Amino acid sequence: MNDGLLALRFRTDKYGRTRLVERRQRYPMTTTGVLPFESESGALIYTQNAAGSVFGGDRLRTDLHLEDDVSVCISTPSATRIQGNGLAAQTTHIKLGRGAFIESIPDMIIAHPKAVYRQETHIDLAEGAEAILGESIAPGRVARGEEYVYDAVSLRLEASFNGQPVLVDASTFRPGEASPALIGALGQAGYIGSLVILSQKNDQEELATKINARLGELKMVYGGAAALASGCGAIVRFLADDAPALRNAMQSVWAIARHHVRGRPAPTLRK
Repeated sequence: MNDGLLALRFRTDKYGRTRLVERRQRYPMTTTGVLPFESESGALIYTQNAAGSVFGGDRLRTDLHLEDDVSVCISTPSATRIQGNGLAAQTTHIKLGRGAFIESIPDMIIAHPKAVYRQETHIDLAEGAEAILGESIAPGRVARGEEYVYDAVSLRLEASFNGQPVLVDASTFRPGEASPALIGALGQAGYIGSLVILSQKNDQEELATKINARLGELKMVYGGAAALASGCGAIVRFLADDAPALRNAMQSVWAIARHHVRGRPAPTLRK
């Protein structure tokens, strides 16, 4: 059992470049160095699990603090693999200062046989801050014939602006109780993707329309987007027939969301 911690604080320097100014970590959590973007002031950083997988009994916590006007993209170098034999829990707390921007686009979650996984993300944004948060889940190790043989996967996102809640989004999959492959659930499209855009701009219906148009063009992908009822962003849900289709869909909707929010294309993640 691992009690992991990764705490990162980012700040802009006098030239407007993003710098990592504080880092605390405890095994198995770690990161790469900060990789500056070539065409803009933000930076890319990969979070890593040195153990190679999330194991039953693990309790992992990540704290991210972006000071005013910081821009950071967070990803992972490979899939997050969840091993069985007990509950594994991962919690992330994100705090954004004024005008800050975070993108979190991790690789997909792959739950192994008997795995029980709970993930919670809490994000609070100050005035003018924005966020794009992606998640993707595979049905299992498909190449080994393991589809929906995990016990449970649960994801929860709570978002607020200045402490005022704007979104609570939760989903749980328990294949032992009801097969996700049932018609009316996931059907044959077992790969799941979601993207949440958090912004106080008043053009979220326009963003949802653009993403819906793009999803309609993609093969082996089924989904849709809608503005949040709070008026503080949009949410995208999609299913895909296989992993390449899921990754292509995620990149496509991320690119539209990022251009809409920041006026720039999505970066290429180096894996």
